[in-house]
Amino acid sequence: MDSIGIEATSASSGDVHSLSLPTVVGMLILVLVLGMISSRRLKGDGLGVHHLFLKIVLKRANDELIGFVRSLDLDEMKLVMSVAPAKGEPLQIDLSSLPGFPAAGKTVTGLVSRVKNIGENNHNFLVSVSLQIPTQAQEVSTNLATYLRQLHA
Repeated sequence: MDSIGIEATSASSGDVHSLSLPTVVGMLILVLVLGMISSRRLKGDGLGVHHLFLKIVLKRANDELIGFVRSLDLDEMKLVMSVAPAKGEPLQIDLSSLPGFPAAGKTVTGLVSRVKNIGENNHNFLVSVSLQIPTQAQEVSTNLATYLRQLHA
């Protein structure tokens, strides 16, 4: 009866390997790469604030429009507008119209980098704008950074 050839294996015997060494190493490398990409994205966002819905006044050519800020950073703003500006079109953005902005009369130029239709109708658009803050306008950058810190608090 001893020669039937049936062996019992258990987790404590050490004979059972569910994952091979190359699979474990590959998964470890994947986790490390994803972690590095994620940390770079977090560092790049810096003071960025997302999931907002703040009313803002802006000018397109000579028309004054109302938009709603969805995300704001030192370099970029995403807002919802009822009109679709052209890609590359400049917009005059009145930062001081944001609720609680620390300084009055602060405007900045933004260039439209992307326009995306929201839903199936042509009534609302998600507009990405890259902010063009001149280096000599250090006060505007400082006020914007202060405002972003207030939003984070």
